[in-house]
Amino acid sequence: MLMTCDTQRLELKILHEDAASLVLSFYEDNKVTFEPWEPKRAENFYTLSYQKASLAAEYQQMLESKFLRYWLFLKDYPDTIIGSVCYYNILKGAYQSCSLGYKMNQQYGQQGFAFESIQKTISIMFQEYHLHRIEAFIMPNNLPSIKLIEKLNFSYEGISYSYASVKGFWTDHKRYSLINPRDL
Repeated sequence: MLMTCDTQRLELKILHEDAASLVLSFYEDNKVTFEPWEPKRAENFYTLSYQKASLAAEYQQMLESKFLRYWLFLKDYPDTIIGSVCYYNILKGAYQSCSLGYKMNQQYGQQGFAFESIQKTISIMFQEYHLHRIEAFIMPNNLPSIKLIEKLNFSYEGISYSYASVKGFWTDHKRYSLINPRDL
């Protein structure tokens, strides 16, 4: 498991609970941007204690190979989170699959950082975790995310009806997948 890795412009890091203030700032700065696309937040989500507990839980799940999140930092500005890429619901055995999630600070959108970081972490999931399949679920009206996932060569598979509760309503999501090229 790689705790840090680099791309041309980014440093990707797995964070511990001592970085909770950075994570909290990232979420607070992007609250309006993120919330329309995500499940309803816990009442204490925007607190330091919640973010510490969340980072500790994520780290434990990472040790168990069930979850992996890299936080994105510009190499030129290493003290500010600009996004994250996570792989969740990691299944082993007959499935060798997971789901992909990502977030970008609104200031850094449309600059290729999400593409760059996801492309790097896909290779980690296929080479280090030996996964066969990565899935992405995207709300149909999230056109920038659909464009990004298609640029990453994910294939559209159809609609997952009533897939996730977002803002208290069950929403349909488009389902995409990427198969490990070594398995084709």
